[in-house]
Amino acid sequence: MEPWERSERDGVKKPKCPPAPPVAALTDHLLGEILRCLPDMASLLGAALSCKSWDRVASKPAVFRRFLSLRRPPLVGFILTDRGAKPVPFHQPDVCFITACPRHPKLASAASDGDFHVLRHPEIDDGDPRYCNEWRLRGCDGGLLLSRGRYGDDLAVYDPLERTAVFFGKPRLPTPDHRWCNVRHAIVTDEVDASFQVIAIQHGEEETAAIFSSRTREWAMIAWGTVRYKFNWPFNDGIAVGRFVYWRPNTMKDDTEEEILVLDMETMSWSVITAPFPPGESYCIADMAEHGGLCIVSSKEQCVKLWVRANNGGWVVKKEVSLLNQFGYLKKLRRDEWMKRVRILAMKASYVYMEFWSIRKSESYLLVLNLNTIKLQIIRNNVDKPYRGATFPFFLRLPPLPALDY
Repeated sequence: MEPWERSERDGVKKPKCPPAPPVAALTDHLLGEILRCLPDMASLLGAALSCKSWDRVASKPAVFRRFLSLRRPPLVGFILTDRGAKPVPFHQPDVCFITACPRHPKLASAASDGDFHVLRHPEIDDGDPRYCNEWRLRGCDGGLLLSRGRYGDDLAVYDPLERTAVFFGKPRLPTPDHRWCNVRHAIVTDEVDASFQVIAIQHGEEETAAIFSSRTREWAMIAWGTVRYKFNWPFNDGIAVGRFVYWRPNTMKDDTEEEILVLDMETMSWSVITAPFPPGESYCIADMAEHGGLCIVSSKEQCVKLWVRANNGGWVVKKEVSLLNQFGYLKKLRRDEWMKRVRILAMKASYVYMEFWSIRKSESYLLVLNLNTIKLQIIRNNVDKPYRGATFPFFLRLPPLPALDY
């Protein structure tokens, strides 16, 4: 039993609490948990610069990844594709690259030197002269491009800035009757060490999935669980956003709900979420730590909405921006150039990347909207043919935290 202290008046006092341990006595695990609670990357950088031990903990992947969704990666440009002139799986989409920041020296140099048209990709020669044997662009993440051969037997991850590629074969999934039209892919890049993973999902009598890691150079099966998902032809490739990868359902005219397949890369668990809007609206998934993780950004009639999870598990609109009311120049473009449609491409660190286009013209405008400051960057796309296929914003890989110099 602890001794009690008495005052001059013989009053009884509570025992004194032991002094708090010094900061230097914190373990790396406890310090990491504290750093993960910081509000933004600027706070983490300030903590990392305080001392060498804090810098070591702040640079650990478990801590550093927490802030990746809060950092805006440098935008080099947009990779646009068309739908190809030949039927699936033989179609070869044409690729067009639009520079985002021609006045920024580093980004302009990356845009001019990068091989975004994949001209240096080797060809697959299977002896069939009837069809083009080039690679098909299937995804983009963290400065890397995912391509596959005509039947998906060969895959490649290409760095258009370094012009290096990693080649690997397809996973050993059950072979359905039409193997070339049932496998969809997604690429996920780890910003900490520039490694990557490729996910392959296949729809058939039973859904199967596998994941390829650049660290092990091997495929591993992913447990599908009890999730059931309706795949509609043609199947879409997946898109990585933070810790999540999602696949759009390609809903049909008679569908009443927009169901999105989501894979959590931390828990490797599948789920299906129902969008809070009817099919037909343009949208993308976002990973926003400040709003609890998974969010949705949608657009209808030139109005951008940010949807976040409510306490009851549903969805609520956190922010809404009317592009035509907020930016008079866009209203002028709509009137003069028939620009009416807004396609949501991606969202990173409160920045929404979109395309403002018209069905009557091949030209379009690429938009970058900051939802916090409601500022808009407009990039004109003066192409001579319409590119209505997949569009990929291309970002530079984020640099790690600066090391202390002792």
